[in-house]
Amino acid sequence: MKKIILLIAFISTSVIFAQDHPKSLPDFEIFNQNNDVFNQDNVTTDTYSYFVYFDPTCSHCKTAFKTLNLHVEDLKSAEFKLYPVSAQNDRETQAFFKNYAPKLLSLENMQILLDDNYKFADAFFVNGFPTAYLYDKHQKLVKVYNGEGKIMAFLDEIK
Repeated sequence: MKKIILLIAFISTSVIFAQDHPKSLPDFEIFNQNNDVFNQDNVTTDTYSYFVYFDPTCSHCKTAFKTLNLHVEDLKSAEFKLYPVSAQNDRETQAFFKNYAPKLLSLENMQILLDDNYKFADAFFVNGFPTAYLYDKHQKLVKVYNGEGKIMAFLDEIK
């Protein structure tokens, strides 16, 4: 009987955590660095949107943003809007960019967002750091990228 109960609990947990990422931009409410509300209505519809969910204390995130920093010229010439979404407060996020991705701060097509209450993570079914989401100008999901190794792969999709 115990084995059956454990099996049912395991299957139930697996189903709960195996949710698909939203195919369209979901409703969410987080903040920009001015502490103003930022939600799905604020996302650009002129071009692709690339959300990168990260935590400034995560070593994989540091590697990912170092890579983005190295390719800043490619990012400047690409047609997209970059939305780094930090799972920490503004002070930690600013320090992170200063230390690991200072060149990104010069991007005109970037807006840093803050999600220290994990509302974005819940809405997008984030399952690790870093996770990136590419949406087209119609706010339809193009692709999800997990891990630091795929951080620049989105450029192939938007060419």
